[in-house]
Amino acid sequence: MKFVIQRVIEGSVKVNGEIVGKINRGLVVLVGFTHSDKAQDIKFAANKLLNIRLWDDKNGVRWKECVKSMNYEILLVSQFTLYSLFKGNKPDFHKALDPEPAVHLYNTFVETLSKIYVPDRIQTGRFGEMMEVSLINDGPVTINWEYPEISEEAFKADEEDVNKVNENKNIPVNKGNKINRENSMARIKSNDNHNKNNTKNISELPIDLNHFRITLNEVDEEEKIEINIEKSDSVYNKTQKKENEDKK
Repeated sequence: MKFVIQRVIEGSVKVNGEIVGKINRGLVVLVGFTHSDKAQDIKFAANKLLNIRLWDDKNGVRWKECVKSMNYEILLVSQFTLYSLFKGNKPDFHKALDPEPAVHLYNTFVETLSKIYVPDRIQTGRFGEMMEVSLINDGPVTINWEYPEISEEAFKADEEDVNKVNENKNIPVNKGNKINRENSMARIKSNDNHNKNNTKNISELPIDLNHFRITLNEVDEEEKIEINIEKSDSVYNKTQKKENEDKK
């Protein structure tokens, strides 16, 4: 299960222009399910949502109060897109649980929250519908949480998926928040060598204008760096003057 937990002043969900769920102060929670999720994990996750301390206490001490202690509300919204990978610029959702088992887990989650808290303070969207979610984020405070915590095996599987997506693309791969520096540095070194082999000394270039412009194109071909160099009484000018005098 993945959660995006947002502390709000108010929140609501509309389906076809109709408000189907609405809360005042509390949490708007987006929840997505994956293939390894089990019904027995739901009770712990539900209790966690009710007890995470995201509000100040009456003395202004930070992170002391929770939904349960403040008698606030929860708006739960199903969101399969939390489980996504990018294939190029297109998102892929094969890690999201199929709709039939996902709706069962979602309904079980709602029922569990209602049993261990106050039913009227649990609001929802509609599973599988096109929803319009509105909220006023308080803070803003937004927490990303996954339960159960991702295992080392699952982490490696995710990493392999990303590698497959990027394997024939000349870009660094993100591995656990660390850039693959070895590949990146190899590319930088290769580019440096290429630039050195294809660069001429500026003194070798003919300069007959009062100024000239050098334009460097970046990799994305969308940005350009322009360098203006004004011609002055430089070494070049002195050398050229001496050559002219020698000719005379």
